[in-house]
Amino acid sequence: MKLVYEDEHGAYRGVRTEFLKKFVLKESNPNFEVYDARDNNNRFIAAKCSRIPDDEDLAAGRYGIDFNRAKPTFQEALRYKVVLPRALESLQWISNMAFAAATRQEYNRKSSVWESFYSYIWGSELKIIWVTPHSGDVTRPPDDLLPYPKTHIDSFTAGVAALCAFNNNNKAAKRVMIAIHSPNLFLTTFDIGDFGIVNEKELTIAAKKLERKYHERAQILADELKQTFSFEAMRWLKYIYKTRGTLDPKRLNRVSTADRRRVEQIVKELKLYGQEIGEFKKEKFNKAIRNLKETEVPVITCNYLFPSRHVSRLLKVSENIGQGLLHSALNIECSKVYLAREPELISDIVLDIKKELFDE
Repeated sequence: MKLVYEDEHGAYRGVRTEFLKKFVLKESNPNFEVYDARDNNNRFIAAKCSRIPDDEDLAAGRYGIDFNRAKPTFQEALRYKVVLPRALESLQWISNMAFAAATRQEYNRKSSVWESFYSYIWGSELKIIWVTPHSGDVTRPPDDLLPYPKTHIDSFTAGVAALCAFNNNNKAAKRVMIAIHSPNLFLTTFDIGDFGIVNEKELTIAAKKLERKYHERAQILADELKQTFSFEAMRWLKYIYKTRGTLDPKRLNRVSTADRRRVEQIVKELKLYGQEIGEFKKEKFNKAIRNLKETEVPVITCNYLFPSRHVSRLLKVSENIGQGLLHSALNIECSKVYLAREPELISDIVLDIKKELFDE
């Protein structure tokens, strides 16, 4: 059942009429939308703007805001603006700052949008908040810094989040934020991050239980997942080697921490399947990727690639919990392949994760 409109790249475009049978609009602007369930137990928040700081239309009020990052100070936003676009190569900026700004007026407008977004997450009312911070389109043209800009969309996340919100019929016992993402270089069905909040033992027990329940069903797209990963990994590795002259993370760290992280992520994904990279050479990666063919795909890993603890500190999740503005939070990274092809399966698993961890 399709409840939202998404383009061919999986970017969120709006909700369908069917969704409005259970939900009402709370806010709509060029940067995000919010819908509340008529029974008030669920909230759906989907980003519409780009997460890339220089991908924006200031006149239209559509800004480049990464809602999964901290609101910078005015001075930080000014510095970010000055070092763009080269800042896109640096984790110092893209892993920490929500946006850049050239003037006080621009800063105030973007701050207002960021604060409004989070005003719908922090609060005291009991509800499950389904949020997709990176579901907005990326319109930035390809260049040497971002050769594949559309891969920075968390594709098809809004559709699954809406499906989860629509099908979650249990009365909310707590106020919980569940953030759904879909990274580009990804070789499992789910990676669950605990934000440093959820009890690790409980999370592991729930993951093992759901692995047994869904493992066989998840193999339906195993080959396509591995083929997609192989294509994306190899084109990034070739591009990085062509532009940087190396795939060694230590050497990459001197020129592009963003590219260093991409290589490290590929290495870690391959390690999950028992493929160790001893030498950072294209042929070594190619051999390891070919060895994936006969391996079954795991359904759930926990805190393996995206534990979300850094983001938790940026967003001050613990502080907001301490103030009674949230009970708990969970970060769910999903495969783009499964989100696009098997949204019902993915929503079933996500709802089971919620049930195991948060339902009473």
